[in-house]
Amino acid sequence: MTQAPRMAFDIGGTFADVIVTTADGALLTFKLLAIPDRIAKDVRARVAQALAGTGHVRLASLVHGTTIGSNALLEGKGAVTGLIATRGFRDELELRRLARPGVYDYLWERTPPLIPRRRRQEVTERLTAKGEVFTPLDVADARQALQALKAQGIEALAICLINAYVDPRHEVAVATLAREILPGVPITQSSAVLPAIREYERMSTTAVNAYLMPVVHRYLDALERELSDFSQHLRIMQSNGGVMTAQHARALPVYLVESGPAAGVVGTAALMREVGIADAVSFDMGGTTVKACLIENSTPVEKAGMEVGGKANVSTRYSRGAGYVVSVPSLDIVEAGAGGGSIAWIDAAGVLHVGPTSAGAVPGPVCYGNGGAEPTVTDANVVLGYMNPKAIAGGTVPIDRPAAIAAFERVLCPRLGMTAQAAAHGVHAVANAAMMRAVRAVSTERGRDPRELALIAFGGAGPIHAVGLAEALGMRRVYVPLHPGLFSALGLLLADVRYDHVQSMPGPLDALDLHELEGRCNGLAANVRETLRREGLDPAALRQQRFLDLRYRGQTSELTLALQEGPFIDSTAQLAERFHAEHERSFGYRSPSEPVMVVNLRLKSLLPSHSLSFADVAEAFRRGAATESAIRGRRQAYFGPRLGECETRILSRAGLLGGPLEGPLIVEEFDTTVVVPPGWRAGLDDHASIVLQPN
Repeated sequence: MTQAPRMAFDIGGTFADVIVTTADGALLTFKLLAIPDRIAKDVRARVAQALAGTGHVRLASLVHGTTIGSNALLEGKGAVTGLIATRGFRDELELRRLARPGVYDYLWERTPPLIPRRRRQEVTERLTAKGEVFTPLDVADARQALQALKAQGIEALAICLINAYVDPRHEVAVATLAREILPGVPITQSSAVLPAIREYERMSTTAVNAYLMPVVHRYLDALERELSDFSQHLRIMQSNGGVMTAQHARALPVYLVESGPAAGVVGTAALMREVGIADAVSFDMGGTTVKACLIENSTPVEKAGMEVGGKANVSTRYSRGAGYVVSVPSLDIVEAGAGGGSIAWIDAAGVLHVGPTSAGAVPGPVCYGNGGAEPTVTDANVVLGYMNPKAIAGGTVPIDRPAAIAAFERVLCPRLGMTAQAAAHGVHAVANAAMMRAVRAVSTERGRDPRELALIAFGGAGPIHAVGLAEALGMRRVYVPLHPGLFSALGLLLADVRYDHVQSMPGPLDALDLHELEGRCNGLAANVRETLRREGLDPAALRQQRFLDLRYRGQTSELTLALQEGPFIDSTAQLAERFHAEHERSFGYRSPSEPVMVVNLRLKSLLPSHSLSFADVAEAFRRGAATESAIRGRRQAYFGPRLGECETRILSRAGLLGGPLEGPLIVEEFDTTVVVPPGWRAGLDDHASIVLQPN
C-alpha cells in the first residue's frame, strides 16, 4: 500500500487553511472561514473528503498551527490562576521591569498582572544562588497558602520560588502538597518551565504557562475527539518553528503562544534553502495581522523571549513593557494589526487609521456579506479593483463590491472629503505604512539594509501589498511561492519536532570550564532522548545544537551564540571574539576591554520531519497548469493619484509560464491575489514562485 497521506491545518483570525499531501506528491488544499463554533467539524469534513477514494482511512500525521494561546492572553480568557512565591517576592508580577513602550505617553496604562495580588500567596523558604538551603521550607505555611488559594476556586497553579532554577527541591515539595490539597488542578513549576535566572521573567513565564494550561487542555481534547478517527498522532506547532506532541503541548502551552505565525516562516526558510536564497524577510499578511521575520543564511532569526498581551504580540525589539514576558525560544516575528480584516477608522482629529481592531471571520469585511458594516483593508482592495469583484477562493467566497463602495461612502468619504476610490487608496497606503514598520523592525532596527534582502510574500493578502511595500523600502526582489494563501499550513508539514532546554551558568566567560560545559550538554541531551522515548518517538535521528547566552558585564540583555557541534573546539578567547563581532554587527560597536559574561546554556533538539520538496510541488503545478485557463480577462484597477486607473490584465499563475510579463497585471489564484503595478514585471522561477522585479 502507498504511504498514508499527511495533513496540516492552520487556523487564523479569518480563515482556516487545510493541506493534505497525497501518495503521488500532490497537494489537496481547502480554505474555510474560521468560525469557532464549527471549525473542528469543518476540518473533519475536509479530511474525510480528501481521503475519499485514496484507499486510506487514516493519516500518517496530523499537524496543527493554532492561535489558542495568544487569543486567550489577548482576550483575558485564561484560567483562574493562583501563584505560590517565596515570602517577599509575590509582587514580582506587579513590579516587572522599568521598560515601557511610550516613554512620554502619560496616559499609558500598564497591562494588569495576569494573576491579581489576592491570588498570589507567599511561603517561607529560601535557597541561595548556589542551591544551598538558607531557610527551610515551612510546610505548615505552604499548606495554609494552598488552602487560601483553594478557597478562591483557582483552576491552575503556578509555583515560582527564588533560586529554584538551581535546585527545585522546595518547588517539588510544594507541588506534592498541592496535588493533595488541590486534586485535579494543573500545576506549573518554574524549575520545569524555565530553570534560568531573572526572577520576573521566570515568574511571568510560569504564570503564563499555568494560565493557559486548562484552556489548551480543553482545546486539544476537543480537537482530538473530532479528529481521532483519522490520526492518533496530533502535533502542534510551537513559537520556535518546531512541532511538539499534543502530550508535550499540554504540559508546556507557553511554547504555543506564537504557534500560528511560526509555520509560515518555517516554510519560507525551507523554500529559500531549496531555491538558493540566502537572506530575506518573510512577509505574511492574513485577515487580522501582518507578520515579518528576518531570515539569514536561510535560517530564521530567533529570540530568547517576547512580550504578549499588550494589544498585540510583538518582538521585544519592537515594543517593550507592553505585555507579559514569555522567556521561551521563539522566532523573532514582529506583528502589526494591519491584516485584511483590519477596520479603517477616523479619529477625532480627522486622521485615518487602520486596525488594530479586526472584523475577523464574523462578521468579516463588508464585501463578504456576513454582516460586516465597517470598511476594512479587504474592502479597500476590492474597491481599488485589486481583488475579484465577484468571488474569491475558487468561487466559494462571494464578493459584493457595491456593498464595499457603499461602506466607504457612508463611513469614510464624508469625513475625508474624497471619493470612495481615493479613500480606499488611502486605507491601502496607511496599511502599507503599518507593514513597513514591522519590516523595518526586523531589518533596519537589526542593522540590516532591507535593500539587500528579498521579500517573500504570502498569506491571503500579502501578495496584494507586497510590491508597494517593497518599493517603499527599496527592495528589488519579491517572491510569491506556490499556495501563498495556505503557505503557513504548508510550513507545518516541513517543521521538525523540536524541544528546547535552558540552564543558567552565570559567570565570566574566561573562567568557563569547557569540560563542565560539555558535561552539562550531555546531561541535557540524555534528558531529551528519554522524553522522546516516553512520548513514543524514536531519538535515533535526533540532531542537537548548543548555544550560549553572552553579554558584556553590566548589560541587562544577551546575545545568543551558536557553539560548534561535537566536542568543543573553540577556546574561551575565540568565543569572546565571536561575541564581540556579533555585538558590533547587531548594535554597531564592540567593547573588547569589557569582560564577557556567560548567562545561559541552551540546547536545541531536532527530530527531522518527512521532507516535502518544493520542486515536486512545482512539478505538480505544471502538470495541472495544462488544463487551467491562463488568461481571465481585464478590469480597471486604481494605482494611486500619480498613475490613476489602468486597464489591467487578469491571469492565473499559469499565464506566466510563457515568460515574464510587465504590469499592470493581476494574478488571481484560489488562495490569494498578486498585484503587479505599472513599472514592475512578473515571471516564474524553476520552483514556480512568482518573481516580481522593477523594470
